[in-house]
Amino acid sequence: MDNMKHRRLQELDRSDFEIVDGQPDIRGWDVKNSRGQKLGEVEDLVVDAKQKKVRYMVVDLDDNEVDLDDRKVLIPIGLAELHKDDDDVLLPGVQTEQLRGLPAYDEDHLNAETERRICNTLGRTTGMAPKGEGMEPEPEFYKHDYFNDDNLYRHRLQENTGNKASEYDRGLQLWERRSQGGALAADNSGTSNRDRSRTGGDVERKVDERARMEMVRDRRNSYEQRRNENKGGNDSGRGNDRSRNNSIERRISEEGLRDPDE
Repeated sequence: MDNMKHRRLQELDRSDFEIVDGQPDIRGWDVKNSRGQKLGEVEDLVVDAKQKKVRYMVVDLDDNEVDLDDRKVLIPIGLAELHKDDDDVLLPGVQTEQLRGLPAYDEDHLNAETERRICNTLGRTTGMAPKGEGMEPEPEFYKHDYFNDDNLYRHRLQENTGNKASEYDRGLQLWERRSQGGALAADNSGTSNRDRSRTGGDVERKVDERARMEMVRDRRNSYEQRRNENKGGNDSGRGNDRSRNNSIERRISEEGLRDPDE
C-alpha cells in the first residue's frame, strides 16, 4: 500500500496539500542554468508535512542540454529562482558536475542520510543532517539558505511594488485539504476514497500513479502551450510595462491551484 501521505516528506501530487491560490505552481516548468541551458524540468515538489513547507524540487533531467544522464534528482528549493520574465526556474549557483553527483531520487529512501548527501554534493558544509537510516534531521537543518523559498521570487520582487510585492515575499505557501472523513486524496482519477478502499492497496497505488502521471503530462502540455503564447505576446508588447506586469500576474493566477470544491 502506498504510505506516501503518512511520511514527513511527501510529493505534493500525492499529498493532501496544495499551493495557495495566487502563487505560481512551478511543476512542469523548465529548469535552466545561468547560461540558459536546459537542465530538466520540475516534475513535482517535496513538502514537509509537519511544517507545511516546500523543501525540494523533483527535477527530471530528461531532455537536458548539458549531457546529464536521464534520471530524477532533488534540488533544495532555496537554490531555485524564477526567471524574471519567463516561466522558467533557474539554478544559478548549481554546477553541472554537482548535478551529475547527486543521488537518483527514490521516494522510498528519502531520509536524513539522503538529505545530508544532497546538500553535501551541492556544497553545503555546515549544519548537516545526521547519518543514519531512520533518523530525521534536526530542525536547524532547514534553517539554511538552501531551504529559504523566498529566494524563489527574488527577481520578480524587483518589478512589483506596494501590495503586489508582498504577494511574493512570503515563500511558497501551502494549504491542507480536510474533510470529516479525513484527508482527501490529491488525484484526478475520478475514483472515490470509498471505492479505492474496496479495491485494495495495490490497485489504489496503481490508480494513483496513473492519475499522477496523467497530471504530469497535462501540466507539461499546458506549460508548453502557455509559453508559446507568451513568446508571441512578448514580441509585440514588450515595451509596455503595464501590459508586461499584467501578463505576469495572469501567469501566476493561472498557475495557482484552485479549491476543487469551487
